[in-house]
Amino acid sequence: MKDNSGKVMLALLAGASAGVIAGLLMAPDTGEQTRTGIKKWANKLSKDLEKNLQTGLDEIKNMSNDAMNKMGGMMDDAKKATGSTGSSTGSSAGSTGSTSGTSAGGSTVTNV
Repeated sequence: MKDNSGKVMLALLAGASAGVIAGLLMAPDTGEQTRTGIKKWANKLSKDLEKNLQTGLDEIKNMSNDAMNKMGGMMDDAKKATGSTGSSTGSSAGSTGSTSGTSAGGSTVTNV
């Protein structure tokens, strides 16, 4: 099935533009009054858009902070469950599958 959404949007914009132009040409107000009204409308729209954008950005920041806090809590829970308090370094030894290394606490850990 073909996607005609672009053509539909273009047709809607063309129709809306034609309606606005026709309305301005047939308006009972003088040109100066019409321009003043359009400026007021544009300023109000700009302020509303800025307010909505700021609200949306604040919500995104809050959601991001909440997600980071949740991830931090999950990391703390994972550390508590494994008994680890820091990062560990180690190396894999040979093909026998045994590993050994030193944890952040200084003790040697060997798994065979």
